[in-house]
Amino acid sequence: RRVARPDDEPAPSASQQLADTIKSLDVYPKTLDDFKERTGSGAIVSLLSCSMILLLIISELYAYFTPTTVDHLNVDTTRGERIRINMNISFPSMPCAGLSIVAMDVAGEQQIDVLSNIVKTRRTLAGDKIGVEMDERHQKLAFKGKCLPCFPQLDDMPEEPGKTQCCNSCADVQQLYEKKALSRLKWEEHPLCEHEAVMLYPARLAAIKEGCDLFGFLEVNKVAGNFHVAPGKVFQSPQGQLVHEFKPFDSHKYNVSHVIHSLSFGVHYPRRVNPLDDSKALLRSGSGVFQYFIKVVPTTYRYASGIAIDSCQYSVTDQFKSASDPSKGFVLPGVFFIYDISPIMVHFEETYTSFTYFLTSLCAIVGGVFTVAGIVDSAIYNFVGAGGGSGKKLPGAS
Repeated sequence: RRVARPDDEPAPSASQQLADTIKSLDVYPKTLDDFKERTGSGAIVSLLSCSMILLLIISELYAYFTPTTVDHLNVDTTRGERIRINMNISFPSMPCAGLSIVAMDVAGEQQIDVLSNIVKTRRTLAGDKIGVEMDERHQKLAFKGKCLPCFPQLDDMPEEPGKTQCCNSCADVQQLYEKKALSRLKWEEHPLCEHEAVMLYPARLAAIKEGCDLFGFLEVNKVAGNFHVAPGKVFQSPQGQLVHEFKPFDSHKYNVSHVIHSLSFGVHYPRRVNPLDDSKALLRSGSGVFQYFIKVVPTTYRYASGIAIDSCQYSVTDQFKSASDPSKGFVLPGVFFIYDISPIMVHFEETYTSFTYFLTSLCAIVGGVFTVAGIVDSAIYNFVGAGGGSGKKLPGAS
C-alpha cells in the first residue's frame, strides 16, 4: 500500500531518483537476514555442489588445454614421393648370413639384398647377442683406423716380415688369400666373410644354428610393390627374373618363424596404430611362406602450431602357405609384405577450444550445478519439514 509522504519531508534529489530507478531494475532482490533459515541439509548440499563445481572446472580446464583432432578425407594428389618403411623384425631360428631383403615395385625398381640402412644382429637360439653383421661400407667405417688379423682361424700362419697385414673387410681377405694361393687358405672360413660364404654356398645355411634381428628402414616409390625377407642368395637372371638361390630339398628346414616388433610406413605421428606391431608368427616344425597384404593410406597430420608432417597408416590381412604340403607345389620360404597405395588421403588436424566456448562452459557448470542443488535442497527441506530432522536450525550455518 502506497504511504503518503509527509508534507515536511523534502523531495528526493535527482541523483536519489536515478539510484532508485537503477535499483528497481535488480532482478535478484535480496532477502533480509532475519527471514533466512539455515539448515544442516542445506550445508551438506552446498558443500557437495561446490566440490562438484571444482571438479567440473578442473575437467573443463584440462579439455581447454588439450587439443582435439579432427579428420577428413581427400583424394591424394601428391606425385613423385617416396615412402619410408621402418622395420624391427626378429627371426629366432634363421641366421643373418642367409637372410636377404628384397624390395620391388610395379614401376620396375628393384632393391636386391638390401644392406644399407639395415642392421643385422646375430643371436643365439636362446636369444643372446652374438654380434652385428655389417656390409662392406659399414665394415670400413667401423674398422677405420684399426688393423684386424687376416688369419684368425690359423695359428701357424706368420705375418710377412716387416709388413703389417690388415684385413678390415671381406674384400681384403679375398685379395690376400688369392695372392698367397695356398690351398689351406679359404676365405670362406674368415669371420668377416661369413655372409659372402653362405651366399656362395647355400648348403651352409641349414647348418648355422642362429637367430637374427633386422632393424632399419627402406625407401620405396609411392606405388604398389612388395618387400620380403627370404633365405638364400638373390640375383637377377638375364631374363629379368628374380632368383633366390638355395637348396630346394632343404626348404622345409628353413624355419621362418618371426616376431614383428614394429612395422610402420612414414614418420610417427600422435595416436597412430600399426596393426602388425608386437605380432608373432611361430612354426613348431616345417617351413612355409607368410604373406601380409597391406593397404597403405597416405596421411597428413597437422599440429595446432601449424607444423604438418606427411606419413602413412595401414591395414593388413595375412595368410600362410606350408612348404610341406605337396598339393601347393613349390613354396619359397620367407616373409612377404605385399603393399598397395590407397588413392584416398586422410588429413588429421589439431584444434583447441575457443576461449569464448570455455567461458560459456564455465557459466553453464556454475549455474547448472547451483540450480540443481537448489532444487535438491528445496525438495529435502519440504520432505523433512521445516524445523524437524535435518531442517533443524543451526546458528551461523549456511
